[in-house]
Amino acid sequence: LDYFQQTEILKQQTTYSVDILTQIGNGNIVETFDKTPKYLNLVQNGNFNTTYFVNPNNHPTNAEIRINGSGNYIDITGSNSISDGMKININANDMTIFMRNY
Repeated sequence: LDYFQQTEILKQQTTYSVDILTQIGNGNIVETFDKTPKYLNLVQNGNFNTTYFVNPNNHPTNAEIRINGSGNYIDITGSNSISDGMKININANDMTIFMRNY
């Protein structure tokens, strides 16, 4: 509950950007690049997951991504008004997901 309360407080503060990246497991890889950061909460729970999050756009990132499982490959590029406030929950093994927001 303390972790949840901390993330909610950080999410409400708009004066600066917040990126929360959490990895639980072995052999996980996360790479993020955000031209216009605002709020990103990315959680990988499992082994040998790879996540790439790249936002080259001028639209601020506002997303929560949770990956539970092993051997997943997630590649997300861009942020726009449609993806604003997006929440992705992946509960699977050996999935490949490409998402593009231009």
